[in-house]
Amino acid sequence: MNYTGFGLAVSASLLWGLTYCLDERVLSSLSVYKLYFLHCVCGALIAGTVLVVQGNSAASLFSIDTTTSSLPLVGLTLLTATAAALSILGSIQLLGADKAAVLEISYPLFVALFSVLLFKGQLQTPVVIGGIFIFIGSAIIVLAK
Repeated sequence: MNYTGFGLAVSASLLWGLTYCLDERVLSSLSVYKLYFLHCVCGALIAGTVLVVQGNSAASLFSIDTTTSSLPLVGLTLLTATAAALSILGSIQLLGADKAAVLEISYPLFVALFSVLLFKGQLQTPVVIGGIFIFIGSAIIVLAK
């Protein structure tokens, strides 16, 4: 088992939980777009600093090596990540952090499906069953009054 990967995934879960709660409070006074812009600026400053410390030149931060990356795929992931981030911030603002998080956590089912549809990945029965249970459970929680 890759304990570092496991630890990072759990850390991400904890940090996203905290972020959603903080975002809900902040979104009462800031627009979704302004908060997302601030998220991006902060992320760019931190990631850029780490990359420069690792030995990358500042100019290299704005270039993509097309011999190792597919430029259309990079562009697509940037667009989908932006749309996803704006969607979750909007849902946090409209539904609250708890309901938005419960619905958003159904994404493993879609990861499995898109993996198969886009990249001919293997659809594993336990992942599909688990994803369906998460999706149904999410719907039950959100629709409960």
